[in-house]
Amino acid sequence: MVLLVPELAFLTGLSDLRKNSRMLKEVMWEMVQSPQQHYQRLTSLLCRIRDAPDASQELQRWGLRLDGDIYRTQGRVLPAERINLRHRSLLPADELGWHREVTKEVPIAMISINSWLLVYPKRLQHLAKDLLVAVRGSCGAMGMQVGQPMVQELWDDRIETYIRTIQSSLGSQDKVQLLLCIIPGGRDDIYAAIKKLCCVQTPVPSQVINAQTLTGHPGKIKSVVQKVLLQINSKLGGQLWGVDIPLKQPSVVGMDIIPKSHLFSPLQKQLVVVGMDIIPKSQLFSPLQKQLVVVGMDIIPKSQLFSPVQKQLMVVGMDIHHSRSQGMRSVIGFVASMNQYVAPCERGEGVFLLCPGDLQDDFFLLAHHSRQGCSIPTRYICMWNTANLSSEHLQRLTFKLCHLYWNWPGTVRVPAPCKYAHKLAFLVGQVLHHEPSALLSERLFFL
Repeated sequence: MVLLVPELAFLTGLSDLRKNSRMLKEVMWEMVQSPQQHYQRLTSLLCRIRDAPDASQELQRWGLRLDGDIYRTQGRVLPAERINLRHRSLLPADELGWHREVTKEVPIAMISINSWLLVYPKRLQHLAKDLLVAVRGSCGAMGMQVGQPMVQELWDDRIETYIRTIQSSLGSQDKVQLLLCIIPGGRDDIYAAIKKLCCVQTPVPSQVINAQTLTGHPGKIKSVVQKVLLQINSKLGGQLWGVDIPLKQPSVVGMDIIPKSHLFSPLQKQLVVVGMDIIPKSQLFSPLQKQLVVVGMDIIPKSQLFSPVQKQLMVVGMDIHHSRSQGMRSVIGFVASMNQYVAPCERGEGVFLLCPGDLQDDFFLLAHHSRQGCSIPTRYICMWNTANLSSEHLQRLTFKLCHLYWNWPGTVRVPAPCKYAHKLAFLVGQVLHHEPSALLSERLFFL
């Protein structure tokens, strides 16, 4: 038995908090503070400590002294990156998003869908009809050709019914480009069963849509379908947008780790590194065996930074160095590590959020836009740099890569290869528990 002193214990977690909307609202109000609020709270705390005799005496006893203001440091803003579509280029708005443009303009490369399978239970047939109407109304503006699907309507929504019908349909067709399933809300078991079937046993790109996301007004359904079409195009090998990277034939590899307990397959390692090429090998990036290679590790805990994770990254680095005799020119390796808080920046006479593109010379970069609360940049640590890129060029390259996550028409907090690797590792560790089929290895099937 463990006895806890109430005055020394603090309640953690949000397991029961979601049921209490009022309390959840109060907690979010405390957590999501504007830069001005956060600055005022920090300075108020410093004043209270300074004005409290007991606190001041205790600090003096330890030989400590608190400044009257929070720590300030000098940063700079990187220039905005141009987003390239097939027929035009654009500079993102202040919020660093290009949602409207990517749904109204033709992407770099679109894949025509001529043979695809639509599966849904009978009680959701009205949503399936709305989905097809929205697909026909949206694909033209996006430059995407979508043919009529082969439809399989299920009598019930049991897992066995889904799996048996999908296996039968895929086995009777010569070449199915895509499987699209509508499942009832809250049925993660159906989602997992479909993904295991399509990623491991019968490899085919798949898209599973929760019925709740298709419920609502027509405008909501249209927005959902547009995002789904972009996601499907990425899964089939299409390219949505790009940025200008003035390096000769670079390849970018993202890495993430999953615990051994999450993967029940021959890959029995303490940490399983999931690596991949950022984009299919055309137009933007070249195969891994050529020229410049950038290896990035996703955000990792500080406790693992100089332990097995570093060893895994260094092993990859040695393997890449060993391959230089085959024509590779140089290597850059970096780690996106630990979230660090940086105080709100000052512009003119006010206190504002850090802006996308703000960074420090010790490589704390904020690449994404924060709609509320204070911005949290990511710390980057360069493990090796045989390409001899300057700090500025490495920082610019990192910022460019944060624009290339095709699951979100905007910037993300880490380079897209790391984000892709994280998505793949999560799917394998939480859903598949098995190595995906090699037939899907050159596609972003995990988005």
